[in-house]
Amino acid sequence: MLLKKFTATLFLFILFIVVLPVSGQNAGDYIQVDINLIADGHRVDAEEGFLCQNDIVLIPLHTLCSILGASFTWEPDEWKISILSEDKKLVTYIASQNCANGDKLERMPARPTLHNGTVMVPLRYMAESLGAAVFWSQETRSVMVSTTGETEWFSKINRGKTRENIHIDKVVVIDPGHGGSNPGAVYGNVNEKDLNLKVSKILKDKLTASGVTVYMTRTDDRDVGLYTRAEIANKLNADLFISIHHNASPNTSAQGVMTLYYPTANDKVFNGKKLAQIVQKHLVNSLKTRDWGIIPRPNLVVIRQTRMPAVIAELGYMTNKSELQRLVTDDFQEKAAQALHSAVMEALQH
Repeated sequence: MLLKKFTATLFLFILFIVVLPVSGQNAGDYIQVDINLIADGHRVDAEEGFLCQNDIVLIPLHTLCSILGASFTWEPDEWKISILSEDKKLVTYIASQNCANGDKLERMPARPTLHNGTVMVPLRYMAESLGAAVFWSQETRSVMVSTTGETEWFSKINRGKTRENIHIDKVVVIDPGHGGSNPGAVYGNVNEKDLNLKVSKILKDKLTASGVTVYMTRTDDRDVGLYTRAEIANKLNADLFISIHHNASPNTSAQGVMTLYYPTANDKVFNGKKLAQIVQKHLVNSLKTRDWGIIPRPNLVVIRQTRMPAVIAELGYMTNKSELQRLVTDDFQEKAAQALHSAVMEALQH
């Protein structure tokens, strides 16, 4: 057993130094860079900062593993780096451009290095090898990492484009339903207008962090007319309009999510129906609740009068006591906002 282990280790080492040539370490190859790191919609601060080698961003090893929920070992005597995440294992060395990814030997786009005592590794290569998705916004100098499995919009972004050339320059209007003298649904001393505003604010922060220009039809508890809400979006020439609501029903056992859209005859363009399909998909996947599907509503002003793809997202039934208990929690509101963030980012690529 010991002989087999030694033989395997020796073989791996020989692969690193012989099969793929390793360039010499040169401190001059690395430069300190100032970028924004966003993981699943949250800004991540790396005290040690970030490095760049030939346009490849390197991140502190411990920061990367914290984001991905992975574990790592650092063996300084051998300069050996090992990263474990569920069924995946990566092994590489400082100054080597080669990485053992499971039973495959791969060449990384940049070499890990030591920077002021901190192990730095290539962010995109490591993250994608461990199942995450990575997106670079040149305009905001932001790296965005998704670990949630909701990665379809990342692949749409990258299809047919170089990642470095992607820009987020879109405008989204978020409409927190009701407000002021119109509380919306009221159950258990909870006003729908307050829930709508809370989720809207979380969503705004997430989209702003992703480089999207966001406007809200209201940011506090005030009356805003339905036609005014649509007019705001039209004057801004917004790309998308997302109205956030919570549902009610005479059937107190009803629960789940639905997305409303204005039906149009032209299905060849990206329209409210297609936006609704994306929004509903992400809400159901994230909230793990009943799927009521997408519903055409031709007479609702805010989605009828807007000139861009527009939807009303109904996040749950306030008339269901157990569901209402979920709707008021920070955890639910965070998940709902994250699902809407993922949906918007996917929709913006159409």
